[in-house]
Amino acid sequence: MKKLWCLMGFVLCFIACNKENPDNENEGYTLIWSDEFDTEINPLHWNFEIGDGTDYGLPPGWGNSERQLYTSSVNNAGIQPDAEGNSVLVITAREEPGELKFSSAKLTTQKLHSVRFGKVEARIKVPKGRGLWPAFWLLGDNIDMLDWPGCGEIDIMEVIGHETNVLHSSVHYTNNLNKLESNTVAHESGLDLSADYHIYGMDWTDTNIHFTLDGNIINTVPIEPDMKEFLRSFYLIFNLAVGGNWPGDPDTSTEFPKTLQVDWIRVYSNDGLNPAMAPELDIAEESLGTISTSLPPHAFNDDLSQFENILIKSFGDGGEPEVFTSDIAIDGDSSLVFMYPGSSWGGAFFELEPTIDASQYANGHLKFSMIAPPNLASLEIKLESVATAYSVFIEDYTPTELVNSFVEYAIPLADFIDLDLTDLKIPFAAWNPMDNNGDFVPFEIIIDNIYMEE
Repeated sequence: MKKLWCLMGFVLCFIACNKENPDNENEGYTLIWSDEFDTEINPLHWNFEIGDGTDYGLPPGWGNSERQLYTSSVNNAGIQPDAEGNSVLVITAREEPGELKFSSAKLTTQKLHSVRFGKVEARIKVPKGRGLWPAFWLLGDNIDMLDWPGCGEIDIMEVIGHETNVLHSSVHYTNNLNKLESNTVAHESGLDLSADYHIYGMDWTDTNIHFTLDGNIINTVPIEPDMKEFLRSFYLIFNLAVGGNWPGDPDTSTEFPKTLQVDWIRVYSNDGLNPAMAPELDIAEESLGTISTSLPPHAFNDDLSQFENILIKSFGDGGEPEVFTSDIAIDGDSSLVFMYPGSSWGGAFFELEPTIDASQYANGHLKFSMIAPPNLASLEIKLESVATAYSVFIEDYTPTELVNSFVEYAIPLADFIDLDLTDLKIPFAAWNPMDNNGDFVPFEIIIDNIYMEE
C-alpha cells in the first residue's frame, strides 16, 4: 500500500458479491482495507470496549455522562440481515434494569488497524429517537501516551437522535496554547438520515480533511501548523451511546431497542499522496492545559507532604485559568493564583501519578485557604478517583476568616458522595467560577494550604 498508511495487524479484505464494487467512482484511490460484515464480527478487525468508561481512566459515563454500559454480548452487537437482505453490522441499544438503564456496544480497531491519510467511508443507517447518539469516528493511536484531546479526534459522523436531519462532523485537538480546540460543522442535510442508509466519509491528506455525505463535501478542515495530531495515525470506532450531556436522556417517546446499522466500511489510500513522516511526539507541548510538576507544591500544605508526584492541568472551553505563583501566602512563602478569563466554562485540577490510598481521611475534611473577589458567588470543588468523581460548591459552606484576606474552607470528605478514596487521582480541582447572575466573568482566585485532615 504505497507507504501512505499505517496498518497494524493482518489486513483482510472481504468484498461480498451482493454488494456494489467498492472501486467504483474511486479513481485515484486504492482499496487497502474493508469489512463488508458478511458473516461475523471479525476479531482480527474489531475490539470491544466494555463498561461505563472507568476501566479506561474516565469518569462513569465515558466522560460525557452517558447512560449506557457497553458490552460484547450478541444482544448488543452482531451480524444480521437488514430489510434489504444484506448482512450488516447491527449495534443495538437496549433498555435494562439498573442505575445506568441501557446497554449498547462500542467497536474499535485499536491496535489492529490504523489509518494515516486517504479516504474512509462507511454505509450507515442511524437510529431515530431522543437520547440516542450514534457515531463513526477516530482517535489517535498515541492515546495511551497522550490523553485526549492531544491524541486528536476525528468525528466523521454524529447524528443526534432527535435531530436526524443534521450531520455533525468535527475535529478536536490541543492547540499551541495547550488548550482544547475544535472545528465542527452542523450540516443541515435536508433529509431524515434515519430513513435510509447514507455513505459517511472523509478524504484526508496532509493539508486538509474533507468530510463527505454521499460523496458530497460538507465540511473542510485545513490542517494548520499546530494540528500535528492529524499528521499521525488513527484507529476507527463505531458506537451507539444513550444519553449524555449533548443529546440528553431518552424520554417516553424513545422506544427501545434501537439499532445502528453498518453495511460496510472501506479504507483507501490516495495514489498521488507522498507525505512526510509523522512528526515526533512532544508530550509536554501537546498535552492539554498547563502541565507542571513544579507548581503544585505552592498550593499544598508545606509540612504534611500528603501528595507527591503531582502535576497540575487546566481544561475548558476558553474559560480554563492561567496558573502561576504568588508570594501572598497563608502557609509557607508562596501560593497559587488561578486567573480565570471568564469567557466560558473551565477549571484547573491537580493529578496524582500514581494514584494513592487516602481512605484514612474518609471521616475527615478537605481543607484549603482562599482569597477570592467579593463577586464570586459559585465555585465547584471536585475530587476524583480512577472510578468515581463528585463535586461540591463553596457557596454551600461557611468559611473561617484568617489573616491577609484569606478564608479557610473545611469540607467533610463524606460530602463527596461515594468517592473511592482508596484510589484517589485528583485531590483538588476548582471549576467554573460564576457571579451572582450565574455568568462566567474574570476572576483572580488565590489558593493555598490544601490538605486532608483525619
